[in-house]
Amino acid sequence: AVFSHGLMVSLRQAMSLLTKLPLLAIALSNHILMLWLMMLLATVLYSKYAGMLVLLGGIFARLASFRRRPNSNLPRYKGSIDVMLGRSYRASSLTSDLRTNNGVSIASFGDKLVVAYRKAGTHFPSYKDKVVVAFAFQREIHHFYEVWEQSTGVDENLREMQLFQMGDKLFLYFACLAPVKGGGSPPRGMQWTSTTDLDVWTKPSPVGRVSEVVSDVKVRNEAGKSVAYKSSYVLARHAAHQNAKYILHFEKSCDGENWAPVGKGTNADSVVYVGGVGEVSFEFTPVGDLVAIGQNGHGDSSGFGSQLFFARVGHLGQWEPLRVSLPQRFDTPRLWSHGQEGELLLVARHADVPYAVMPGDFPLWIQRYVNMLMYSLRPRSAAVYRLHPPDGHGKWSRDPIQLIRYLDGIHSDNGFFSTAHCHETGDDVIAYYCSSSCHSSAPWVYGQTLDTDVYIRRYQVISHTM
Repeated sequence: AVFSHGLMVSLRQAMSLLTKLPLLAIALSNHILMLWLMMLLATVLYSKYAGMLVLLGGIFARLASFRRRPNSNLPRYKGSIDVMLGRSYRASSLTSDLRTNNGVSIASFGDKLVVAYRKAGTHFPSYKDKVVVAFAFQREIHHFYEVWEQSTGVDENLREMQLFQMGDKLFLYFACLAPVKGGGSPPRGMQWTSTTDLDVWTKPSPVGRVSEVVSDVKVRNEAGKSVAYKSSYVLARHAAHQNAKYILHFEKSCDGENWAPVGKGTNADSVVYVGGVGEVSFEFTPVGDLVAIGQNGHGDSSGFGSQLFFARVGHLGQWEPLRVSLPQRFDTPRLWSHGQEGELLLVARHADVPYAVMPGDFPLWIQRYVNMLMYSLRPRSAAVYRLHPPDGHGKWSRDPIQLIRYLDGIHSDNGFFSTAHCHETGDDVIAYYCSSSCHSSAPWVYGQTLDTDVYIRRYQVISHTM
């Protein structure tokens, strides 16, 4: 049994390494020069006909990238809501040796918009990784001023930013990931800092469990007091969780620093789900029920794709998942409510085809790697969806997620969507990162080898008469 487990771990590390080597080759090579070099080598080593075939292959590959992909198989939303988007503004700074900007979070703080994001030289862990915080005045979002940064100076990946305000304090949570031999970056845990004026920040302090990563934080007013709720996940390492990848937790706090299970009683448990779901975003309905969505990229007994959750008011610590995951994978989801009727809107990477490609008869770890490999080779965009909550009996509709519109100009590597309301102007903004040097047909894995930037744009949700 020990030998079998060691062999499986070695195979996983080898597959992880084999997927990273091509990425490094792509990132460091001149693609046009490589095409002509392949043609020259084929001509010299074989014949002029072989060289011509290489050239024709390159031409047809180029032509294939021009063809428009089929429309999404997701149902289109046909209600009265529409989402209007404004111009995009770059919020991340230009740094010659740190061209990877991602993991963004945004929050409104006084008359300012504050963004926190990861700045690094590559998508892989590096000792140059750092957290950058910048602000812009809500009426002038075209210019951001950096006010704080954090770097450990070790081979550590800093990401998964979460900004939220409680009282007069602005909190920033971020994750520290540690690279391991053979590939992968398991999280070490979260740290937090806070400020009351954006000038002075507290020293970052550890918070939460070992390997915990916070995926969403919502602050509500309850009985005149601010209460923060957070969803997070940790790596499943216990023997009882043999086939599970993550353990989801749901907790609340009255001060932004100390967290406790949402359930009542001394035996309350913060665990709400065990399986393949990691990134989760949640929101509350007008009656106080909870609705959540999480990407199920690692798979579990419910399948692969995305999982929906529902919890009734008064029992917010008891999440009810779908029996079968949705086939589409909605990466880096961000869920929020709009208007007095509490319409639930979702922004996430666009999933135009089912995520799982491997039959369920194969071992789970093989399904995970093959599904992820094929997913990485597809183009990626982003979209806004409407999420229809379950009825009063907790029953979901046949098509709970409906496509409202695509987000133009967002493609290849993108995500970490975050929204905030501008009290000064009365409108809303959305922040995200995306590839800045490739076109819309480029697959996600290709975008990860190139520059990415953080952008912000205003948006407006309108409702028209049907």
